[in-house]
Amino acid sequence: MIRRRAVGRLAAVSVFLAVALGGERITGPADPPAVAPSATQLLPPGSIVKHAHLVGGGFVRGLDIAQDASGLQVLGPRGWRTFPTLRLAGEVAGLRLWLGTDHQGRSLLARAVRGARTSLIVALLATIVAIVLGTLVGLTAATAPSRLSAVLTVGTDGLIGMPRLLLLLMLGVILRGSPAGIGLAVGLASWMEVSRLVEAEARAAMKRPYLVAARAAGAGPLRTALMHLMPGLGPILSVSAPLVATRAVLIESTLAFLGVSGGTGASWGRMVADGHRLLPQGWWLVVFPGILLCATALVIHGLIPAARSRSASPSSA
Repeated sequence: MIRRRAVGRLAAVSVFLAVALGGERITGPADPPAVAPSATQLLPPGSIVKHAHLVGGGFVRGLDIAQDASGLQVLGPRGWRTFPTLRLAGEVAGLRLWLGTDHQGRSLLARAVRGARTSLIVALLATIVAIVLGTLVGLTAATAPSRLSAVLTVGTDGLIGMPRLLLLLMLGVILRGSPAGIGLAVGLASWMEVSRLVEAEARAAMKRPYLVAARAAGAGPLRTALMHLMPGLGPILSVSAPLVATRAVLIESTLAFLGVSGGTGASWGRMVADGHRLLPQGWWLVVFPGILLCATALVIHGLIPAARSRSASPSSA
């Protein structure tokens, strides 16, 4: 049963990765139409529109599209609009907007897929930074001389006590709010807990007979950390990584909602921030990104029991 749940959670994460990396090929562009965005403004989920590419780049969407000698004609809620200088680059096709459109006529499904890519970048970078930095500081605090160890421990505790959101806001502004910058900021604000867990595990391992014998045989702090302590940190790090990734996804959305991260790109938090101003008529602009955000956080967080089960199994002992 535990193995089936672990496989299910890993499958869900794999689907998320596949959608984040290649979903836009299926959903189409997440940008607004090149002309007449009002023709598809705030369409509800399941709406069907006409879609066509334009000569010279870009695309156009509308309730209907036609072209004659006078130019390109697009039908919107307020009637037909004519664009004399535009020409179609291909045939007009029907397109179902499964999640509707936003106030700029952009497909909400395509924006949600692009937002998944933003969350993926932030979660991966934050996890790598937090795990690497937390492991380095934790192992150093456990194996270094007492004075250096005390400085690292007190410094880590001091950083844990700082207001996390304020620290992230400052780092987000300094790093200019790009997805990579926000991932780095979240990682720099999340390594402290990892460090404390690693330090506690390493200090407990230092009392075991094989490590006492290794140190008595002349193993220095570096060799002790790399050769004897590091291999035993797998269970701790496998539990810490999903925690950091979950926090990264939620924090990125919070910062995007506050206007700090994401720039002009798609982000689930920014989608919610844009959509809440249009409630209640544009309810789908808030509901669907919120559902995706919660589901992603739950799936990533659900990897923690799977990591615990692997670390507790006889094969991992």
